[in-house]
Amino acid sequence: MLPDRDRARPDCLHYAHYFVTWESDRPRGCRAYEFKAAELPSEVVREASGQPRQLFERKPGGRKNPRLLR
Repeated sequence: MLPDRDRARPDCLHYAHYFVTWESDRPRGCRAYEFKAAELPSEVVREASGQPRQLFERKPGGRKNPRLLR
């Protein structure tokens, strides 16, 4: 069983606005918030706003029950 904090964290790889960059120091990005970071975008948004999954939108054709990443 996953802790509550892990259940609330979306799998960014199935996030419609997630993208991978070519920058080695900022390899992950979010098109919705227009930023690049070293951490998963869901973690950056949660730390900045205190609210998880604000603009989470699943990619079309994605898994019904995606794995959570850490």
